[in-house]
Amino acid sequence: MRIAAFLPELLRHLFKKPATVDYPFQKLEVPQGFRGTPYLNPEMCIVCKSCERDCPAEAIEISDVNPAEKRFKMVIHNDRCIHCAQCVDSCPTSPKAMQMDSLFEIATDDRHNLKKEWVYVRAVLKPKAPAAAPAAPAAPAAEPKA
Repeated sequence: MRIAAFLPELLRHLFKKPATVDYPFQKLEVPQGFRGTPYLNPEMCIVCKSCERDCPAEAIEISDVNPAEKRFKMVIHNDRCIHCAQCVDSCPTSPKAMQMDSLFEIATDDRHNLKKEWVYVRAVLKPKAPAAAPAAPAAPAAEPKA
């Protein structure tokens, strides 16, 4: 092998920026539309269980804690979750009770650490009030006769 054949390529790459990122020390920006880990916004949840029903990985469990107080418990098993965002798409609340965050560094040595639990009281959504009809213009006041 002749080294002279590789010399132009070597010199070209000596002055280029590295193509990789120094990852643990430089954090990467999460791309738009990234589907991270699902989480619950308990203030918005109406316990319709559509997220549990539509989850293809059966990663969501919703159970009664105290039905008299309307207390429920939701468990999301991130070791089962396939991050498809079906739970977010199925949620009928607006704004959505189920959201996806942008976390991607969730690795752990014990799968039980990936389980997220929420105990919450069922939200009661108030129906939107109908828009008030525009007020009719007031009739001009009659001028008093002198």
